[in-house]
Amino acid sequence: MISTPKNIRMIHQQHQKKPSRWMLLAIAQSLMWLFVLPIIVRPYWPYIFGSLSPLKAELVLSYTVPSVYIAYSLGMLPVYYLQHPFFEQYKVQEDQPWPWRHESLPVRQKFWALTRRTLKFSSFNLFVLVPILVVAKCHSARMLGIPPMSFRANIDIRVGTDTDETSDYLSAGWPGYSEIIMQQICMTAIHEFGFYASHKMMHVYPFLYKYHKVHHEYKMNNALAAQHNHPIDYILSIAIPGLLPSLIMQPHSFVMFQWFLWTMVANMDDHVGYSFPWSPVRWFPLAALTDEH
Repeated sequence: MISTPKNIRMIHQQHQKKPSRWMLLAIAQSLMWLFVLPIIVRPYWPYIFGSLSPLKAELVLSYTVPSVYIAYSLGMLPVYYLQHPFFEQYKVQEDQPWPWRHESLPVRQKFWALTRRTLKFSSFNLFVLVPILVVAKCHSARMLGIPPMSFRANIDIRVGTDTDETSDYLSAGWPGYSEIIMQQICMTAIHEFGFYASHKMMHVYPFLYKYHKVHHEYKMNNALAAQHNHPIDYILSIAIPGLLPSLIMQPHSFVMFQWFLWTMVANMDDHVGYSFPWSPVRWFPLAALTDEH
C-alpha cells in the first residue's frame, strides 16, 4: 500500500486509539497523574514552599514549565540518536529522514541553524518572559482583589525557627479529588478556549502572523519545536491562555502544578515527531492525535 498522509494518519490513529496493552499503559499513567501524584508530593509541599512569599512560591512553581521541556527533550535524545526500529515504527513522517541525518549538507546546516535559533527563543521565553509574566499576573490578581494562590498541604509542618512565636504552620487547604477533577476540567476548558481564540487570531491577522509563523519554521517536528516561538507569539498565544485559568479558577498550587505537567506533556507530545501509543494524553475520545498538530 502506498503511504499517503491519509493512510499514515489511519495507522497512527490505530496506534493511539485502538485498545491494546499500550493503551492500558497510557490510562495507567493518566490515573497516576490524577490520583497518585497528589499522595506523592503532598508531604514535600510545605518544605518546598512553606517559607516562601506568595510571589516567590509562584515563581518557583512556574519553573515546572522549563523543567518538563528540558527533561522531555533530554529523554528523547537517545530515541532520536539511536533510531531503533521499535520507536521508528511510530514516527509521524516515516517516509522522510530526520534532518540532522539528511544526505544533503544544506538541509543539515539549516536544521542546526534552526536549533540554535530555538535555543535562543526558548531560553528567553522560559527564563525571562515567564518570570516577568508571573510577577505581572500576581500584581494583577492583587489589584483585582484575588487572594494569593494557596500552598497549604493539610498537615502541620513547622517551617522557620523552632520557637512557637516565630514558627509558621501550614494546615488545611489541600484539595480533595473532587476539587482536583473539577478544577482540572474547568482550567482545561478555559485554556482550550483561550488558546483557540489566540491561535486563530495569530493566523488571521497578517501583522500577528509574522510573529506566529516562526513556530512553523520546523517542517519536521522534534521535541525542541514545542517551544520554538517568537516572544510576541509566546505572550499572546501561549502565556496568556496559560495564565487565564489560574486567574479565573484560583486553583490550589498543587492543582496548578498538576495542570502544568499535563499541558506541557501534551505540548511536547504534539511536537515530538512520534505517535507513541502509550502517550497518556492521546487515548481518550476527545484527544487529538499527535500527527494532527
